[in-house]
Amino acid sequence: MKLSAPEQEAPPTAVEESVQPTVPATRKIVRNAQLRIRVSDFNASGKAIEQAVRQVNGQVANSNETKSDNSIENALTVRVPADRLDAFIDLVLKESIFTDTKTITAEDVTRRYVDVEARIKSKKAVEETYLKLLKQAKSVADVLKVQEQLARIQEEREVQEAELRQLKNEIALSTVNLTYYQQTETALRPEEPFYRQIAHNLADGFRLVSSVLVGVFYFVPLGLVVAGVIWLVSRWRRQRRKAA
Repeated sequence: MKLSAPEQEAPPTAVEESVQPTVPATRKIVRNAQLRIRVSDFNASGKAIEQAVRQVNGQVANSNETKSDNSIENALTVRVPADRLDAFIDLVLKESIFTDTKTITAEDVTRRYVDVEARIKSKKAVEETYLKLLKQAKSVADVLKVQEQLARIQEEREVQEAELRQLKNEIALSTVNLTYYQQTETALRPEEPFYRQIAHNLADGFRLVSSVLVGVFYFVPLGLVVAGVIWLVSRWRRQRRKAA
């Protein structure tokens, strides 16, 4: 029996349309958070936050510590179980003496989840149809044609399965972009009394003058060498003029 087209057994489109999406009993929600807090003790709060991550069975995906004249801070990307997100935020906020940012987002991805799941089922049904047609194919041309369509369907299914895995991961684990920082002494100076600021400025001025003087002494040996060379050259020229 010769198959002129794979659709003789069962058209793939008809199979795909026969699989209807079913709404899950629970909504599929992706919850994430963004926090920026000021702490009084950078090192102590860092340890407390690490303990909080372990307490909720989370993990630190990224960490970026930076220092400046005004502050020292650490930016973390933390993944925590979605059902422990609120508990983790409460633990972190215990370290805060001032909260700059606290943002919690919730995205309903139920429709997208159901759609991807339904398309995967459809692709699997179409694959089964093509596999049946492949067994019935008698000519090389029919085999190649069916295999080509089957490979395309399988590739599309794998892409959709990867998308579904990513969705499940985002639903199960919440991402928390957390930054905690401590202001340094320089940043706190504007809060000091006026006379204290003058004292700090004078001290900074004396340190600057001292640094300049120390730098000058570094060049003293070089200056002596240059002066000696100039004196020798001048003496040699005077002797030549006398000889002339």
